[in-house]
Amino acid sequence: MIAALRRFLRTTSVVALVLLTAVTCAVAVTMASRPADAADQRSAVTVSGRGPYTNLKVTVSQNRNLVNQVVKISWKGGAPTVSDTTYAANYLQIMQCWGDSPDKCQFGGSSALDTAGTAGAYTNTRQLTYGGLKDPDQQLPPPTSTGISYVPFKSATGDVITKGNWNEFYDVNTTNETAYARSGPDGEGEVYFEAQTALEAPGLGCGEVSAGASNATAGRPCWLVIVPRGESEVDGSSYRSQPSGLLQSSPLTASNWKHRLVVPLGFEPMGSFCPIGADERSTLGHEIAAEAIARWQPALCQSASRTIYGFAQVTDDTARAKLVSGKPGLVFLGRPATADQVPSGRRPVYAPMALSGLTIGFFVESQAGFNAPGAVKARNGTRLTGLNLTPRLVAKLLTESYQDGNSRLAPSTAENPFNLARDPEFIKYNPDYKDLEFRGSLGDVLVPQALSDAAWELWSWVDKDPAAREFLSGTADNQGRYGSRDFSGMKVNPRYRNVALPRKEFPKSDPFCQEFPSNPGQLPLCIQDKHPYASDMHAAARAAARGDTLARASWDNTSTPPGYKKTPPQTAGQRAVLALTDTATAARYGLVTAKLQNAAGRFVGPDTAGLLAGQAAMKPSGVVGVVSPNPATKAPNAYPLTLLTHAATVPEQLTKKEGQDYAAFLKYAVGNGQRPGVSAGTLPEGYAPLPQSVRAAARAAADAIASRAGASPPTSGPGGDTAGAGAGSSGGGTAGGGGGDASGGGVPAAGQPSPAGTKATPNATTKPSGSPSAAAAAASDEPIIRTPAWAVGAVRYALLIALIVGLAAAVGGPVLPRVLPQLTAGLAAWRAGAKKPSSEGR
Repeated sequence: MIAALRRFLRTTSVVALVLLTAVTCAVAVTMASRPADAADQRSAVTVSGRGPYTNLKVTVSQNRNLVNQVVKISWKGGAPTVSDTTYAANYLQIMQCWGDSPDKCQFGGSSALDTAGTAGAYTNTRQLTYGGLKDPDQQLPPPTSTGISYVPFKSATGDVITKGNWNEFYDVNTTNETAYARSGPDGEGEVYFEAQTALEAPGLGCGEVSAGASNATAGRPCWLVIVPRGESEVDGSSYRSQPSGLLQSSPLTASNWKHRLVVPLGFEPMGSFCPIGADERSTLGHEIAAEAIARWQPALCQSASRTIYGFAQVTDDTARAKLVSGKPGLVFLGRPATADQVPSGRRPVYAPMALSGLTIGFFVESQAGFNAPGAVKARNGTRLTGLNLTPRLVAKLLTESYQDGNSRLAPSTAENPFNLARDPEFIKYNPDYKDLEFRGSLGDVLVPQALSDAAWELWSWVDKDPAAREFLSGTADNQGRYGSRDFSGMKVNPRYRNVALPRKEFPKSDPFCQEFPSNPGQLPLCIQDKHPYASDMHAAARAAARGDTLARASWDNTSTPPGYKKTPPQTAGQRAVLALTDTATAARYGLVTAKLQNAAGRFVGPDTAGLLAGQAAMKPSGVVGVVSPNPATKAPNAYPLTLLTHAATVPEQLTKKEGQDYAAFLKYAVGNGQRPGVSAGTLPEGYAPLPQSVRAAARAAADAIASRAGASPPTSGPGGDTAGAGAGSSGGGTAGGGGGDASGGGVPAAGQPSPAGTKATPNATTKPSGSPSAAAAAASDEPIIRTPAWAVGAVRYALLIALIVGLAAAVGGPVLPRVLPQLTAGLAAWRAGAKKPSSEGR
């Protein structure tokens, strides 16, 4: 499987890899033996410069237990980068290498970007010949036919490429190099660097295990290399003496390379960590749970039961369809199945399992406008760490209402501001953006294509805000009750006026396509190419972390047939991308998360306190064991897009052993699985530990699953028992009661069935979970399971063909509509007599 994925990566962009959305621990990574309760293993490392860079100290936030993720690199003691608009001198160049020599480093891919006038001609290349400028310490390799010498790239696979800056292993769209990292006026700076495994960077092979190795505790190590650049060139001359007034030489040339700082990177080994021949239990569900489940998988299969829990990422609708099929397994979703979906006699059990949130993560670098004050220009290229968004502003971003979220030539938005930074309403809440200019950016948000309950919750938050609804009705910003005369006359894109809300998807309704009459052979550029969907929230977050809009807007007249190709990522210092993602994935890729305005009028971020307050404000859904987000809550500290993932199954449709195994999974998930950390079995950053009252409810549901599994189904009315007392009770009330979806299939808190034909009543003794506290976040009193170190990486995207085929065969209805919406519009084969799946939009 790994070899196949490597071949895939060599022929397509790494971005395509994230289109694969099914994962399993059976093809995950080998785990090193290390206790789950060990101290935080991020192991920040600081290294010091030498020679002329003795004062430079660089800190890497994490250098062990790495997967494909983003790490923070910060430094102090540098010299301020010369010029507020270019990289003339005094900056850092950062790359990932599989050995401590320049020919083993992934660098040069960014040379395909147009950096003319903003950096030296050869500073982001592998080129060693610079005209009259010569490095006395460099022995030049044999030149190409054009007389140019390059540092060869020697891949971890044994290939040697001698001619050029990029190759089959990496290019401008896949490289993780940071060609230019700016130091501020105080000599300090920071960047967020993507650590790549062998799946994202096959030429480096980081994390691979030697052929034939078993029970490996570590994969192939790699290195982070930082090359500081000062004011002198390789021959000792000043950068000012160069024709362009910029440093010219490559960091890979000998005189620059000798000043490098090196940090070892320890990657989780790639292979199979689960016992061969162990029982496997399939699970599937929405993306919100993926990071946590992938972290728990290795701990579970190495525990006493040695059970493998495979996981396939699917839509919430698919998970609900699977739940009400004859073989429910264990599914993870946001909202429960409705009463009309649950067959007669079936009684699903729901258990709260993971607390996280939906967020708008962003990577925005300060970009001063032409008339900005000098102090603002001095911050050019620095990463911005604040963003306040109201429901009304989010509505603007999601409705193609800014010109740069649509097209500056589109008549539908011709009178509207270019982007957020030109919108007086945005500046009101974000005054730090007043003098900034983002050309062509910050007009929209990268959103996933698939339908989801998370999208429903976001649109519900927008729908319940009067100011947002006023904007969506077509009222201009400088009119109406919630606008201001100080605002522009911005109106919603007419294609979205009075759009029906809430909804499960993010439509792209404006049909505008830009024509090119001066080039008759060029095809029109339409919105779906200029502002495409991401395959999922993971892909959106990773793209934003790379400054990649995913656009295909670069016309290539040389291809056969001619067409639009992938637009390269934005250049360093000029990146500005927003992405809709979940909080755990945002944390994994180092995105800053926006603060959202709640119904109390406060801007709250999705930190642990905000998520716990949002959970405490959740309301009964009408189904036992399930509570629903409450975006209209006036709780002042509540994050409005807090999400609670529920695990669900129908015990009577399981064998006794299946019930026991799924119960064990749940007890681990809400026990040791709630311990924050970076090692196997712990809770990833971006999730908040569940309050003890919610964990107790989940354990009660697990007991119900174990006790009822294998039993004969009861004879009851359609949809099973109706909602009652809450196994999933939360601060906003019990899990039962009115409100929310009118859904069936719940079970009482103790896990015992209600008498046939009766309704369970809400449990009046259930108490709110209360405010965040150390006690609420503490680990459970269950025995600690000693587990190996975890790894996720891009393995979470390996296709589980057998699982999907088995699932399709097991379901007597429309179970798998668009399991992989980015690869197929739906499954072609359905069980005889099955109803054709309904349309899911675009």
